[in-house]
Amino acid sequence: WIGPAAALPAFTTAPKVRVAPASTPQSHLTAVTVGRHPTFDRVVFRWRGSTPGYNVRYVTRLVDDGSGLPYPIQGSRFLSIVFFPHANGATPGVPATLTPRFPTLRQVKVRGTFEAVMTAGAGLSKRAAFRVFTLTNPRRIVIDVAR
Repeated sequence: WIGPAAALPAFTTAPKVRVAPASTPQSHLTAVTVGRHPTFDRVVFRWRGSTPGYNVRYVTRLVDDGSGLPYPIQGSRFLSIVFFPHANGATPGVPATLTPRFPTLRQVKVRGTFEAVMTAGAGLSKRAAFRVFTLTNPRRIVIDVAR
């Protein structure tokens, strides 16, 4: 439980960054889910182990780590989602692509891990304000995108 809604961070278009402490063990992604709410669309990344750091920001295109090649995703605006540190790979059964086609959130792709950094992307219908926050029990990183 995180308390009243007033305790949540504000919606903005600025990058959101959280650095995990240096002693943080690597995390394991166990689930990705999406949800539609009256004023925002939501993506939730669930973790086993520790909660990783993150860097979520708008980019002009999404590219794979390692190769640097762009990958296709539905939408006309793109959020780059980076988690660190992360153990290689996701837990079996975690979907690589979710396509909810919500008003703003069109598609989410989990691309994989390279050098203890996991990358994902969100395709949006427009450039919209967003917020990022963490929850515990279970460990989650939540990205809400305003409509």
